[in-house]
Amino acid sequence: MRKGLKGNLVSSRLSAWCLGTLAFTDDLAENLAALGAVTLAVEHLRYITAHLDADTEDTCAAIYLVSRLARTTTLAKSLAKAGCVLLIVHHLSVSEDPQVLHWSARAVGCLQRPSASDMAKALLDAGSAKALARLPRVLPSDVIEPLASFAFAIQRLSCAEWGGGTRKALVEAGVVDSLLSALRTSADIPNPQVHIELALATSFLGDVGGTAIRKEIVRAGGIDILKRVGAAGKPEVAKACSMAVTSITGNIWTRNAASAKTAMAHNWNGGCPEYQPECPFVPTVD
Repeated sequence: MRKGLKGNLVSSRLSAWCLGTLAFTDDLAENLAALGAVTLAVEHLRYITAHLDADTEDTCAAIYLVSRLARTTTLAKSLAKAGCVLLIVHHLSVSEDPQVLHWSARAVGCLQRPSASDMAKALLDAGSAKALARLPRVLPSDVIEPLASFAFAIQRLSCAEWGGGTRKALVEAGVVDSLLSALRTSADIPNPQVHIELALATSFLGDVGGTAIRKEIVRAGGIDILKRVGAAGKPEVAKACSMAVTSITGNIWTRNAASAKTAMAHNWNGGCPEYQPECPFVPTVD
């Protein structure tokens, strides 16, 4: 672990991908942390961020490792204490590479564990809300996979604090407009998982955001967009969009029921999918 992450760019990239893949349960992530993986992961991300020759795969691998390790509140706090938050938000704020945006948005969501208001404050103070709001605006119109990670991060931040601080920061950063823009952009591209994640994010915001956010979603045409996406999608997409519509327009009883269903549909275990990178070595024939 130490030799791999401290090696050259190729070996450190492969080590980061491999270590991240190993952290597929809470116990395994804790075992890696006991071997010093938290500190090494953040040091590696800092090194890659400053390295002029690091490419997209190097950056994504480093962020992926941090995301995969952040499986519990304790691990997420340890990663934040080691200094990963500013590094991740930096990439989310300045990059225009779809894969870097995808993994950095996913990392924000993974770090934000349920009801961890102190982590929400750290992420928001670092500028994560504005960085997330920026993501849909800089993506190519035909690339929508990163929108699932964007939506995942919004879902996690929406659940971080039941007071007004988090939702106020999300609204002021323009996240609501960006979320609805992402729904419009993705509506005609067949990708059910992206549509579901965006609908769940809208549902979470409608639930915890209060009357002001619900009115903002309605004013911006969010209900029409959700109905259009739901009508054109698969049954699971239609179900997620219907929950989002109910969480925004229903009465207190139906909104509460939609909120419970939304929470059950969210992935609370880790949240970072596995990834298999391309082999960096090109075979040659003599």
